[in-house]
Amino acid sequence: MARARITGSADAAALRLERLGRLQSLTEALSAAATGEEVARIVFERGLALADASAVAVFRERTPGELELLHGAGISEEFASAFRRVFLDEPLPVAAAVKGGEAVWLRSRREIAAQFPTLLPLAEREGVEAWAAVPVSQGGGRGSIALQYDAPRAFDEEERAYLVAAVRQCVQAIERARLFDAHKRLADRLQHLQLTVATLSAAATPHDVAAVAFRALGAIGACAAEIHALRGADRLALLARYGRAAGEEAGVASIDAPTPAAEVVRTGRALWLESPDEIEGRYPHLAKERASREEGAWAVVPLLASGRALGALSVAFPQARRLEGDERTFVRLVAQPCAAALERSRLFEEVARSRAEAEGTAALLGGLYGAAPIGLALLDRDLRFVRVNDVFGRADGVSPEAHPGKTPLDVLPGAAGEQLHAAARTALLDGEPVERVVVGETLADPGVTRRRATSAFPVRVDGEVVGVGVLLRDA
Repeated sequence: MARARITGSADAAALRLERLGRLQSLTEALSAAATGEEVARIVFERGLALADASAVAVFRERTPGELELLHGAGISEEFASAFRRVFLDEPLPVAAAVKGGEAVWLRSRREIAAQFPTLLPLAEREGVEAWAAVPVSQGGGRGSIALQYDAPRAFDEEERAYLVAAVRQCVQAIERARLFDAHKRLADRLQHLQLTVATLSAAATPHDVAAVAFRALGAIGACAAEIHALRGADRLALLARYGRAAGEEAGVASIDAPTPAAEVVRTGRALWLESPDEIEGRYPHLAKERASREEGAWAVVPLLASGRALGALSVAFPQARRLEGDERTFVRLVAQPCAAALERSRLFEEVARSRAEAEGTAALLGGLYGAAPIGLALLDRDLRFVRVNDVFGRADGVSPEAHPGKTPLDVLPGAAGEQLHAAARTALLDGEPVERVVVGETLADPGVTRRRATSAFPVRVDGEVVGVGVLLRDA
């Protein structure tokens, strides 16, 4: 009897030492891991052996009251499909562990059937004889680790402590790796953003803007990007698409159209559609288009300038995916310089159009001055010549090029200059046309008195008198 007790104590001590050695080995391996992928590989390759489990699954609280399956090793496709999302009010070990904050230990299939009868059919099909669920904290949120066993387990106090320690060791390593990967990812994305802002400063067209946005969004796995912009108050135009299905014919639609871009511009709120089901549930008429492009998730954010939505940036991803907070922030940050670039492009187009119109008007005015069969002149509000035609120059004997900046008194000697100046001044002050006959000499014919009919009239722009026009012809 004493020998049996000694032997049992020795076996227990050996098992304890073995478990401590396993924990130490796991700790060393996890400490040497540099990336999240390495940590996950170590956890799932060595963690199973550490826990003597046949399968392990990691759950995290996705939204309040809902868990999602993050990782799994040894689990079946049926398990992954059935428990991809778990609500905390469901009668399941992982939910009970998170909700109660204590581990759940099911030592045999009989205990599984007694406490969680809905699991029994799965346990029978997959040969699960024991089950454990350990609550953990992950990234400031809650979660649970599920362990399956193909043989009954004692789950005595020492084994429970060992499993909890092993699980928490793995979770801490995963969290460290998550933070490391998050910092690296943030640094990469900041670099992308800096390059994007610098490149967008030179983008001259909407297609250039879409191309730059697409390259930046490749950092989070985007497969396409679209730029929509307002045209007037009630029309929305697809300006450019980059990525999959690029080069599709651009079109214009009503701002009230049932499309993501139109909805975002109308409401000013972003849309995050993380799966084909979400997309087609909200926009069933776009199901065929989405499927043809092989897109699994959409992010659509407003392009804001001076507090108003001037368009939308639409981003497509090849598979369904959860758009995490940092990814949503990244999309919004890419949208900001895109909006500024589009606004610059719009202003540039307006300036170019105004310049072209001004040049056209100037050319037309020049043609009018050159073709007019009578003397024609324009004076500013100080009654200084701005422009005269050749006929006017021949009439007063001064070349058209010598008139700008001079007054009628400077180019017409004596009474003729005074009469013309008085007529122009009256038209400027009264805002009405003035008809006069100017009599006197000109530099063209010194000593010869000429009579010329003169019409002086105010020139208005947007209702404001900006100068005086003068017509001069033989009386």
